[in-house]
Amino acid sequence: ALKNSGAMLIFDQLKKNDVQLQLLALVIFSCLALLLVGLWWVQVVHASDYRSSLETQSFRTVRMPAVRGKILDRNGQVLAENRATFNISLYLEDLSDSFRKEYKRSLPTATVTNSLPFWKRWLGFSPVKTQPVKLTVERKKDLEWQSRYWVANETLQKLSAGLRQPLALDTTNFQKHYQNQRALPYPLVKAVNMTQVARFEEQLANHVAADLEIQSTRVYPFGATASHVLGYLKKDDDSAKGELADFSYRLADVRGVVGIEGKFDAELRGRAGAKSVLVNNLGYRQSEKVLDPAEAGQNVVLTLDLKIQREAEAALRRYASDHFGAVVVMEVETGDILALVSAPATDPNYFITNFPPGAYQNWTNAEAGLQKNRATWEVYQPGSTFKPIVALAALENGLNPDEICQVEPNPSEPGKGAFFLGNQKFRDTAAPGPYDLRRALVRSSNYYFITNGLRPGVFPRVVELARRLHFGETNGLPLRQDRPGHFPPAHRRRFNWGPGDIANISIGQGEMDVTPVQMAVLSCALANGGKVLWPRLVSRLESQDPASVDSPTVFPAGRVRDNLGVNPRYLQIVRDAMVEETEAAEGTGKTARLRGLRICGKTGTAERMEHGQKRNTTWFISFAPYEPPARYAIVVMVEDGVSGGGTCAPVARDIYKKLFNLDQPAGNQNAVTSTR
Repeated sequence: ALKNSGAMLIFDQLKKNDVQLQLLALVIFSCLALLLVGLWWVQVVHASDYRSSLETQSFRTVRMPAVRGKILDRNGQVLAENRATFNISLYLEDLSDSFRKEYKRSLPTATVTNSLPFWKRWLGFSPVKTQPVKLTVERKKDLEWQSRYWVANETLQKLSAGLRQPLALDTTNFQKHYQNQRALPYPLVKAVNMTQVARFEEQLANHVAADLEIQSTRVYPFGATASHVLGYLKKDDDSAKGELADFSYRLADVRGVVGIEGKFDAELRGRAGAKSVLVNNLGYRQSEKVLDPAEAGQNVVLTLDLKIQREAEAALRRYASDHFGAVVVMEVETGDILALVSAPATDPNYFITNFPPGAYQNWTNAEAGLQKNRATWEVYQPGSTFKPIVALAALENGLNPDEICQVEPNPSEPGKGAFFLGNQKFRDTAAPGPYDLRRALVRSSNYYFITNGLRPGVFPRVVELARRLHFGETNGLPLRQDRPGHFPPAHRRRFNWGPGDIANISIGQGEMDVTPVQMAVLSCALANGGKVLWPRLVSRLESQDPASVDSPTVFPAGRVRDNLGVNPRYLQIVRDAMVEETEAAEGTGKTARLRGLRICGKTGTAERMEHGQKRNTTWFISFAPYEPPARYAIVVMVEDGVSGGGTCAPVARDIYKKLFNLDQPAGNQNAVTSTR
């Protein structure tokens, strides 16, 4: 009753002549009516349109690559890093209205003349009318693409004028991007320099539908330096282990192929992240959200010393610029590799920025062999550099080092010696005459070592020492180019060798081959008392973040793989002969002689057949100083060199200068380069 009386009171007041109350009531009822009409319009009339829009809107996942880790030398010098590259990109959603307007403007029209009634002509209506021409579906699509291209190209030409650089729109790439990756920015100008960045920001940023984007790009600041160690990258967008597998779009990423980049690709590349992009029914980006942040890769710290690496490369160029070759510099007690050179080499930046004209053809040329790491992958016969092992085996078998062996002359070359085994002749570069062990090593007499290698019991010891050096096995280097070579009895029944086979092995030829790294391990073993070390190239893996609390992954140095197990006195006899080789007037390695440093060395020249032609492989293995403890071993190999002493020994000499700072002014010659 009270409610009814209240309502009657309101209507009684409205029936009175209260104008203000009547106006207020009219406004309220009008608003309610308008609201009802709006709800009806949205819920009933346009329900299908909104439903269609919701159905066509969807989320796209985008893979975001992580920041790749750096590769550093032992002293923290950067060998591979990432630098910010600036691209100017179009955001296509910003141009969608322009695309539509240009399409409408480009639609063809036809002029039609109509007969008008009298009153329309009297009022001034024109009988001529313009109307759109009816088009086929294919023609409409062509016009749509032409409109998009014209709008994008107009933006590009504005950029061209502002940047003062001629630019052209790649129609194919633009169309492909629009069809497949419309929600992502389209790069118009890649790798702009800082001057162009400044011009864009000052003159163009607020006047074109484009923006600056920062992209991480791999850079090798020293070009081809240590390129076979570093390896190279290729474009690759596959998901790595531990990442989401399915993505709608993928931002540009790379993957290591060989070298450190390849072997430690998972550690260097980190873990990619993901973001979700909401796109509308036209495929344009509406909003985005990071789903999973990317995790940066780890840094790889090498044992290489950049100064020594660059000097080794420079020395090889000085004395063998037109030849293929390799250099290995190793610490005698730790097995740390301070330099690993393979020539010729290719700048790994080319795989990021594209090869200059002709460079890619050269890289793929099998004859040039730029892809091969000659220090770890190519195998060669060691020649006379293997003679110290034969000497140790003979000494272990009871050879008196002072015993004289008379080298017989070569009938066809009386000034040189020759060893005859049946109808087989082994030429000797040493002159005929008396030779003890010391002089035989100094003059590198083939006759002497074949004679002693054929003595009963010597060759089995040679094979045993080679087994302890692990010839015929890989060295565990993380480069994806680590070759074992081979040595008997790996492919024949143990010790079932004829005299001719034994004679060849005794002078480092025949059915055996090694890598320069294996010869560096041999040199270290001669210098450090017989320890056969695992060569170490990677020191540790560490976080890119200096404030990280994660402990680095350390690869220990000085790992002993085996031991020669020979009498230390015999090792000293061989070392004494090797120092004489570089210091004696008749020594084949005298070109390695260096004031202020006593170097133990052994030259070698091995013959090989290639494409039916006889060719040489020249060697020089060495360590220094002669006085214990020896610190460094250097192995130099040059294909088709003049000789081990003429081509390879000077390379080692120049590297020793850098190692011991002997090229510095007087008073600073005791300093040694930093090799922590």
